[in-house]
Amino acid sequence: MLADRATKLTPPTRNDVRTYKGIAASPGIAIGRAVIIERREASVFRVPIREEEVASEVNRFLEALEKTRDELGELAQKVRRSMGEEYASIFDAHAMMVSDPSFADKVQQKIESEQVNAEWALAEVQEELQARFASFDDSYLRERVADVKDVADRVQTNLQGIAHHDLSEITHDVVILADDLTPSDTIHFNRRPIVGFASETGGRTSHTSIIAKSLFIPAVIGVARLTKMIDNDEMVIVDGYEGTLIVNPTQAMIAEYQSRVLRHEEAERKLLENRPLPAITKDNHQLTLQANIELVEELKDAVRFGAEGIGLYRSEFLYISKSPLLPTEEEHLQLYGALAEALAPRECVIRTFDLGGKKLAREVIGVREDNPVLGLRGLRLCMKHRDMFRTQLRALLRASTHGNIKIMFPLVTGVQEIRQVKTLIREIKSELDDEGLEYNNDLKVGIMVEVPSAAVIADILAKEVDFFAIGTNDLIQYSLAIDRANESVSYLYEPLHPALLRLIKNILDAGKAAGIPVSMCGEMAADPIYAVVLIGLGLEIFSMNPSSIPIIKNIVRSVRYRDCRRIAEMALQKRTAQEIEEFVIESVAMRFPEGLINKTV
Repeated sequence: MLADRATKLTPPTRNDVRTYKGIAASPGIAIGRAVIIERREASVFRVPIREEEVASEVNRFLEALEKTRDELGELAQKVRRSMGEEYASIFDAHAMMVSDPSFADKVQQKIESEQVNAEWALAEVQEELQARFASFDDSYLRERVADVKDVADRVQTNLQGIAHHDLSEITHDVVILADDLTPSDTIHFNRRPIVGFASETGGRTSHTSIIAKSLFIPAVIGVARLTKMIDNDEMVIVDGYEGTLIVNPTQAMIAEYQSRVLRHEEAERKLLENRPLPAITKDNHQLTLQANIELVEELKDAVRFGAEGIGLYRSEFLYISKSPLLPTEEEHLQLYGALAEALAPRECVIRTFDLGGKKLAREVIGVREDNPVLGLRGLRLCMKHRDMFRTQLRALLRASTHGNIKIMFPLVTGVQEIRQVKTLIREIKSELDDEGLEYNNDLKVGIMVEVPSAAVIADILAKEVDFFAIGTNDLIQYSLAIDRANESVSYLYEPLHPALLRLIKNILDAGKAAGIPVSMCGEMAADPIYAVVLIGLGLEIFSMNPSSIPIIKNIVRSVRYRDCRRIAEMALQKRTAQEIEEFVIESVAMRFPEGLINKTV
């Protein structure tokens, strides 16, 4: 249950300026007074019951379950109307969790076998499930603890008849600071009065973070001991670009951040004026700017910012939203068909299931891995679990009649993997023929080039596929042997490392020689500084977060291709990433206002 202490705001006990660092979860800047939200657990006591009372106690629990299921169903419908199907599916999944045998049946069994009250049995099962999820190495699974807690707390509230208060009751502009926020807490946030939030827990792939981005609420997560270090009514700046909180900022700081907001809005307005214009350099070199998305609802942003198609649709969110279940073929088909129809005739590149590493649902992998990032993930996982993979591939093939769909396979390391999956596709096509189901026989298939082995033999792989997409996020980490989430080595995460630039050039040259298109869909493609070098190396298709498209288009339309080539040639002669970055910044800084070079504006 949430206890809102905003009704009794106490004066700030200190006025010193303090800065706290967390994880940037949702971009933007928010300035407001702090409201501390603490999740206070309802008291639960163990009460023995007589044997003749067991049946009625079970019924009381089942009634609370039914009420919770109804509440979640109503919430899902509300979200479906305001935000779309995929966000609503989070709460559909919560409703299914209420009836899941691993949850509901265990509580009932505990009531019957131990002859205890329903509240105690529920609390025990909740603790067991949360401990199980928290023990996984996989960060995605650990983040599902919040979903379990959200559902169990709702049932407990209904069991105890507690009047529930939620955050939508706050009526003045505030920044919410919390130890934890569940998806159903976040979904009630209005754009105002709640202008931003920060929490002690959470991850970038948590449902709470995903919803915050969709609502355009600036958010910072992972700030340790947040609610113990900040008091109610202290002024707080939430910097969702840098992952920073500033407490009790000076008037000069507030003025600077307000100015940044205005500069951002003005820069965005000016950049959007270029939306209908082509991405073409001053010397008429044509480029293509596409969008990376994971939700159908993001298409409107892609269109608004001028995307020329979808260069990466991350299909994982469908799996995440249905977890612990797997999506059906019809659910896949409905989603991919809607994407294809909305984009036609522009292309939509759909990456197949790429959960794994640190974000895999245990229902799929079935075992715990000591080193999941180097384990069963990407295409290798899909080929091991072919029933699941067949379901997705069948839907993709069927959806190909709805528009210009392309299929992209992640984490490919060699030719054999490509040939195996192409054989599987031929088998599925034969099945669809036998069933009389239509598909586009000329459907294009490509791969993510995101591991060093694939980059080195790109000339060989190019003869096996229809297109490449360079995934720089993984390529950088695998090539430089660093985990950018590890603070001890994050300083070594260098996108302009000479080795990486040579790998990218090798991939681009191989694609050009084979006559296949090469795109880039990693974070590197959205950085204005890197864009100049990438253009010079020969990259012609950039895919990025929709909001970055106007910035990169402005860069493209302000440079000459021949100048970019000279910059890239000189960069390849430098010996360190720092030398390359300093050289590139010096070469282009005079061309752009400061705000357009800075990727946070």
